[in-house]
Amino acid sequence: MRCPHCGDKRTAVLRTVYRGLSAYRHRRCLSCKIRFSTREKQVRWDQVDRKWPGRSPSRRQWRKLRTLGVRDKCEAESCGKDLTQAGIRRNVDHIVPARLIRRLKLGNPNRPENLQCLCPTCHGYKLQADHKLCMGDKLGYLEILRTHNFNMVRIERALAAYGL
Repeated sequence: MRCPHCGDKRTAVLRTVYRGLSAYRHRRCLSCKIRFSTREKQVRWDQVDRKWPGRSPSRRQWRKLRTLGVRDKCEAESCGKDLTQAGIRRNVDHIVPARLIRRLKLGNPNRPENLQCLCPTCHGYKLQADHKLCMGDKLGYLEILRTHNFNMVRIERALAAYGL
């Protein structure tokens, strides 16, 4: 904490008082010996990552493509569940992660050939694989998907479409 009078970083905490969600610290500057108080609030981590870096992406196109994906091909190839029945949750997922496509500036992540409809269990496996690919481990990504019987031809086609 910097001293508000001289700007020095060397301060000592004399006393801490907790009130509600805030902590009030009474400090003394080691340089100019002046006492001052600070108020520190807890960080709400559920709100930290909400801000999108740069311009936020358009959600209108994704909503339209998602509804087409849910209506069209609602069959998870990895486990064989019939997702056309009523009451079964469906997740429309990007084969190549959208965050990777945006980070590498490879184009539109919402192309129809990059979308697939999955059950929640298979979507969890796919998220693990996506993390590997975003970390640069393409072989680990393909190994997880191969282990859980995803359609490898479709995945290779989507990777080739983005040059990965």
